[in-house]
Amino acid sequence: MPENSSLIKLHQVLKEKRTNVHYEIPALWNRLQFASEPVRDGVERVNPYDFLIETIEKAILPHAVDGRGYHQSVAQADGYLQTGGDWIKRASVYSMQVRTSTSWDHDGSGYVEMENSIGMKDTGTFVKTLALIPHLLYMGIDTLFLLPISQHSHKNKKGEFGSPYAVQDFFGIDEELKETLTGDGLTVEEEFAAFVEACHMVGIRVVIDVIPRTCARDNRLILENPEWFYWIPVTELDYYHPPHVPGIGENVKPEHAFLPMIYGSEDVWAHLRRFSMAPNLVDADKWETVRAYLLEHPEENLLAVIEREFGLTTAPAFSDCINDPQPPWSDVTYFRLFLDHPTAAAPYVSEANLAPYILFDSIKSNQFRGDQINEPLWAMLADIIPHYQREYGIDGARIDMGHALPVDLAQRILQQPRELDANFSFIAEELIEIGAWAAKEAGYNMIIGYGFYKEPRFDTHETHQFVYDSRFLPLPVFAAGETADTRRIATRDGGRQASRLLTVLNGFVPNGVPMTNSGLELYETQPMNTGLDCRPEEAYQLFPTDPYFGKLAFFDAYQFHWDHPERDEMIELMHQVAEVRRRWLDVLVNPSHFEPLAMAHMDAPFIGLAWLRPDTNETLLVVANTDMHQPLQGKVPLDGVRRRNWNASRFAEMVYSPTSWPYAEHSFDENWDLWVDLKPGEVKIYEMK
Repeated sequence: MPENSSLIKLHQVLKEKRTNVHYEIPALWNRLQFASEPVRDGVERVNPYDFLIETIEKAILPHAVDGRGYHQSVAQADGYLQTGGDWIKRASVYSMQVRTSTSWDHDGSGYVEMENSIGMKDTGTFVKTLALIPHLLYMGIDTLFLLPISQHSHKNKKGEFGSPYAVQDFFGIDEELKETLTGDGLTVEEEFAAFVEACHMVGIRVVIDVIPRTCARDNRLILENPEWFYWIPVTELDYYHPPHVPGIGENVKPEHAFLPMIYGSEDVWAHLRRFSMAPNLVDADKWETVRAYLLEHPEENLLAVIEREFGLTTAPAFSDCINDPQPPWSDVTYFRLFLDHPTAAAPYVSEANLAPYILFDSIKSNQFRGDQINEPLWAMLADIIPHYQREYGIDGARIDMGHALPVDLAQRILQQPRELDANFSFIAEELIEIGAWAAKEAGYNMIIGYGFYKEPRFDTHETHQFVYDSRFLPLPVFAAGETADTRRIATRDGGRQASRLLTVLNGFVPNGVPMTNSGLELYETQPMNTGLDCRPEEAYQLFPTDPYFGKLAFFDAYQFHWDHPERDEMIELMHQVAEVRRRWLDVLVNPSHFEPLAMAHMDAPFIGLAWLRPDTNETLLVVANTDMHQPLQGKVPLDGVRRRNWNASRFAEMVYSPTSWPYAEHSFDENWDLWVDLKPGEVKIYEMK
């Protein structure tokens, strides 16, 4: 290891700071069974220093290879040929909000706290997340997708902690993710660097979430560049709302044809007149005085001071859809990407002497551009990802709402990271599959996709559509029945059985990248956020006696139910799926090796996948009953499989059924067609040799 290794420094600091303190952890964090004392079922007591020191020494450092640099991306360290980031099609991804994924009530107080009764942090940190590495590896995870880790705002915050998407400083790491155990021995930046090094050492890539279109309303860039933001008088906040446009309907995407109706709305004009010029343009001398004060008093919230001294505040963001019923987003605002109004709006506003404003068209800046690019802002936004590459060696990024950015800005954001790392991978926040073609042309490596919506809808056969049709997309798509923004699968029809079924299927979806949302492996029912495909009661999935009833991990103190009584079931399932997937990965990443299967005379609840390895005449079959209530029996003709792989049906070993793994089963009739007998929600996997 190099002398400047952040991981080695972390190891040294933990040894230097060690005391005889003990606290509770979930037993699942202690996969390698380091020294501990049982507390109750699923919970153990450890010395956290010893526990983390042993994790580093026995679970991470043994993977180190002399001469290899772990402060750079895995692709750079491996010296890969240029693939443009397409390594992600081979990935198994785990989506994680660090603050939540390693939250635990360490002192047993009954609640997660930033500082508990023994002076420790219950909430998740980068250092504590090292303890999850053996857990992740056991489940076959090789890529971590981290929800935003930048310093976020607490002003106008939602919930107890505030949203990680309300970014206050794009280049600063969230101080809440700093580990108490290391004291002043390390900065949070050094701890993140150590975390990335550790991930790279064991072969896990790190992908971050970047939000270039919005930021916290008190973003620190205001101090130097107040004109990069939209402003309204504080007195207008109570009246501020997305304006109504009559005659269009609800949730309508803005188009040029709608501009006469938009700018003909009285509510729109009342909205436009609420905006003000930036405070430095309202009173330049006073701004310099206030700015000097803020530089001398960094502990002060800069927006609170501006609100007090100027009576102005940054304008809350809202949806770019016309007549969207959701209220303004109180904690974030939009960047002013152009210094003039949208060009297409000029006929309607040119004589009105309006201050810069937020409206449906100015938000949708990929369609409604201005003429004057805010060049310094664009340069800053384009340097966010390169900063994390230079400082930490990250492997990829998801671009939040990248398709809504001006095309030339989006090109900069994608181009500059690849100048540093030709194999840097980009995920597009493109939900509708038709957008995959534009995402591919823009330079993305995969899309989020709509699997989270389609996969759990067994009765309408949208599960089938997603599984069978994803292979026709030009980019890979996440194979996932839930995300951090959606309902949990365990609350869908079929509950835990649906979770198991989709977990198996997602390992083998053609053109799919399996993604596990943190907590899925624990049958977590409480969503982390209610942004997509959620019901009104979605935030209330826990019993009222649960201390986290009604809380959302995006905004509140929350811990997953790591001591769930069936906590091992899904984890073991994921481990077994990962083992099969690893054996077949070279085949699974090529949709041309796929053959769909159908059940004779009764295929409505049936999903069948065949993967063919032509050079060895081996075949992998995955068959599932998506009916959560009725069993399914019948014959699955293998004519198509035999035509492509003449020797495929000579022998089969069933390697998975929910009731037994492994279990040898011969299920072929005299014609070498497959006879299936599937329980409700059951999946079986056959390896045929």
